[in-house]
Amino acid sequence: MGQLVLVSQAVEESDYSEPHIRLLLRQGRVKGEKQRGIWMVDIDDLKRYEKKMDEVGTKKFDPTKYQE
Repeated sequence: MGQLVLVSQAVEESDYSEPHIRLLLRQGRVKGEKQRGIWMVDIDDLKRYEKKMDEVGTKKFDPTKYQE
């Protein structure tokens, strides 16, 4: 796992909101872990996911065209 940062720091370094990052963590789409009840995000994995979603574009909204 890469560098772990607080969700609030991940918000500053990405285009995603705090609730959305927490959702990605819960769904396992982005690597991270809970430490003493606080979510920590693998910032490198979040950036990888964000780049992938940018490349997919609007296809990500159509389940017939895109599946993770």
